[in-house]
Amino acid sequence: MDLNILISTIITATAALVAIIGGFLVSRVITLAGEKQSIERRLKEIDNDLKIKTEMLENIENIILEEEINDFIIENCEDLITENKTPQELLCENDSFQLTEEDLTPHVEKLLSIKEIILDSIEKSGQFPDDFDDFVKNSGIKIDTNKTWYEAVYNTLLKIASQDSWNPLLMPPIHSTSDVIEYRDKRRERDRLKNEVQVLTARKIEQEKILNEYGKPTGLWSGLFVLIYSCIVGIAYPSLLLPYPEGTYNDEKTKWLLIGLFFSALFAIFAYLVISMYKLTQRK
Repeated sequence: MDLNILISTIITATAALVAIIGGFLVSRVITLAGEKQSIERRLKEIDNDLKIKTEMLENIENIILEEEINDFIIENCEDLITENKTPQELLCENDSFQLTEEDLTPHVEKLLSIKEIILDSIEKSGQFPDDFDDFVKNSGIKIDTNKTWYEAVYNTLLKIASQDSWNPLLMPPIHSTSDVIEYRDKRRERDRLKNEVQVLTARKIEQEKILNEYGKPTGLWSGLFVLIYSCIVGIAYPSLLLPYPEGTYNDEKTKWLLIGLFFSALFAIFAYLVISMYKLTQRK
């Protein structure tokens, strides 16, 4: 048998098989790259949605917190500035507020400082009118953004000073129906945003897990090893023997060596293809 023909045949056949497995690997790489880009795009969209929803949730939670603190201060103004009750005591007496002592302490301290400011102004001006606006005008007191608190403290002090008389202006403010409805709507919106943030966070975690799996593809490195092995034993080594000098070496052993190497490459290629196809068709 002419070994030159055998060697050429082995090289040609191996090259064809290498082209098949090479195309298979390239197609897998392209598919994985496309799917990875799609996951990264979805993950980016989820991140953007999550960021927006989180900011909206924080904003509405701050608004609700400020309203609850303001309601607590107004409703308990008399107990805070005359009875010297602590926020914790008042929260125990009324559990309708979803607040903590830490939330209230700095604001109660602000309320007590307002009390001292008003008492100092009354002492300096020597006047204690029945109307808060008249007091502000006559005393020249400078009021910051907490005007409602100033008025609540003033009316409380005025109520204490005139216990024997009844004045409807000194009654604590009553929330209108529209205010109550608006507050309920804000709480519903907060609960809805919380649910959406939780869902988006779960989706983000799931997408990140999938993305990590695409970062560790199985079968590509083993396929590359099979490709290199086949090229060495089926193409590179036989090519070194061309043109083969007949009669110089043991032709029979050379023939069976080349055939054995070719079949080993053939076995490696088809074993890889079978295993890869099996893994691709199995559900995880």
